[in-house]
Amino acid sequence: MARFPLFIDISSLTCLVFGGGKVALRKIETLLRYDARIQVVSAAVDPGIVRLLSPDQIHLLDISVPGDTHLKPGNCGESRREGSPEYWLEGADLVIASTNDREVNHYIAALCRERGIPVNVIDAPEECSFLFPSIVKKGEISIGINTDGQSPIVSKKVRQEIEKAVPDYYGEIAAQLGDVKEYVKETFPEESRRRAILKEAAEKAFSRRRPLTEEELKGIYG
Repeated sequence: MARFPLFIDISSLTCLVFGGGKVALRKIETLLRYDARIQVVSAAVDPGIVRLLSPDQIHLLDISVPGDTHLKPGNCGESRREGSPEYWLEGADLVIASTNDREVNHYIAALCRERGIPVNVIDAPEECSFLFPSIVKKGEISIGINTDGQSPIVSKKVRQEIEKAVPDYYGEIAAQLGDVKEYVKETFPEESRRRAILKEAAEKAFSRRRPLTEEELKGIYG
């Protein structure tokens, strides 16, 4: 079943990552492109994570779960030990379960479902409440690709094709047109005039393959 793509602002969210390997590193790199607030809990972390995050964002701890992880989390008793997932989930807005232990990831996913916290589980798409897309980002333009967890290879191929098809200057034009939109909204009362200015500015910018100069914009404003 294809999933609906939903774009949200994560700059104010606390994103909790369990695990510190290469997969976690890739997830963190993507999250940082959107200014997420990240906390990592893992017994060890990839050097790339150490370079990206400050020491107070990395917690070097073994993650432990109750002996019978097939029980519902609510029946297992919540430990307040720092090595327990329960300890860290308080205050988390988004969770990535990316440890190399299937049982630990399964348990974290169950805890998140119980608490209504969106979770992505790297080794079990069926346990995910959201999928982590393959992303193309060009300035303010974001394009997410996923295959409902069926084929990361296909997602990667589509991403590569889109990256080639969408020039970097598209993002620069999008940012400028956002400013133009605000200006014309404040300056021109007629809706038809605003639409005409935005259309002309977009057409000229794309034909020149760059944002417009101030003089070019003044010529459009009249």
